[in-house]
Amino acid sequence: RADRGAMRASSSASSSAAADAAADAASRARRGGGGGDATHGWDDGSRLAVAPGLDVTTVGFRAMARSLTSHARLWTEMAHHDAVERYKSNTMMRFEGGRVTAQLGGSDPSGLARATAVLVDDYGYDEVNLNCGCPSDRVCGKADDDKTFGAALMLDGGARAAECARRMAEACDVGKQVTVKHRLGVRFDKTMTKIEDTDSYDYVVDFVESVREAAGVEHFIVHARSAVLGGLNPCANRRVPPLRYDEVYALCDEFPKCGFTLNGGVTSLEQARELLDRNDGALRGVMMGRAFYKHSCLLADIDRIIFDDDGGGAPRPTRADVVKKFGEFCDGALAAMPPMDHKERKKHCRRYFKVIDGLTFGTRTGGKIFRRAGDEMFDTYFGPDDDEPFSKRLWDCTQAVVDAETWNEELKNINPDGENTYKTSAKRRGSRRDSDSDSDDGDGVDGITDAVRSTTL
Repeated sequence: RADRGAMRASSSASSSAAADAAADAASRARRGGGGGDATHGWDDGSRLAVAPGLDVTTVGFRAMARSLTSHARLWTEMAHHDAVERYKSNTMMRFEGGRVTAQLGGSDPSGLARATAVLVDDYGYDEVNLNCGCPSDRVCGKADDDKTFGAALMLDGGARAAECARRMAEACDVGKQVTVKHRLGVRFDKTMTKIEDTDSYDYVVDFVESVREAAGVEHFIVHARSAVLGGLNPCANRRVPPLRYDEVYALCDEFPKCGFTLNGGVTSLEQARELLDRNDGALRGVMMGRAFYKHSCLLADIDRIIFDDDGGGAPRPTRADVVKKFGEFCDGALAAMPPMDHKERKKHCRRYFKVIDGLTFGTRTGGKIFRRAGDEMFDTYFGPDDDEPFSKRLWDCTQAVVDAETWNEELKNINPDGENTYKTSAKRRGSRRDSDSDSDDGDGVDGITDAVRSTTL
């Protein structure tokens, strides 16, 4: 497939060299590391995007992540348009700032248009994404074809996705953009041995062309694998289909006026930077997910490694800084909620505590000890008579369990594997990986929020 893509791109270049060179130069300028091209609405935050994940990229996670990186583009969890229309989505937050992409799921063009208007006008998001890559049977395997979405939107060559994106774009204000996230094809054979027309480079080229022409979409986020429908769960869909990075780069040459973000299999910022620099900076961006979910401190190196911003020599944040700032956010968020009893408050606080779980990955404390300390905190406090702010409880708990050196260490040059990570057997690693439900791309059930589960999908 990569060979076919390269041949197709090469043939196109030779037939119209002058026109392609001019378009390529303009495209390279838009994709550069500076402020982007205002005419096309590019924002350099897309050079590194933090992928959406169920129960991970929550409002709290995004607040914590923003305290560590000012440049990266953050993504919400995927929310079905029904939930957004009815203001029932827990993952959306009003005016949380720029460089945050709201991801929508669904296949009803009218519903998606209404939800897009809500996200842009009422919530203030500057980018809305249509999920066309979710392989979960819960969204792709519905009896009613009109209610299937995710990767199923690629099955008709992009006709449905193009109409959905067109209606979404019409609902956007000037300066806001609609993007599409998809895979490199769809297939039904999980053995990956059969040739299927819907899983080829030519097929994904036709898909991109359909969406681009109908909706004017200029930014595509591509999970560099095919989606296997009806045979693999979302976790296996991240491991069994092979990565095909060359086809993503071929798309960059095929559509020089569009930007493409590569997603899938990127485990470190150094690898992300290498992919961004490859082929003369052909990619618009790179998306990473599970590496940040597991090891949150990696977020602190994004601005320096990806955006060449060292903060002007200012001190880097510490874990203590992150916990303090996050605690203040939590207090504000809890105060803004409707009145609740101590049990409901405790439930929200547990969710907030989960957000900073990754701060101790690879340290002497480790995640297990940290979570145990949190359990003890919740068992001891948060009763009906406890009126202490959550920020104080959080501060006292974390400061007590994390050693002083780790607590006050500047977060810089973070080791992706952690500084004190113990080796585990291959069998244990495989078991943990198989049970991992976090998504690095918002695909699968991983991309459906609790709010969506309360609606009819």
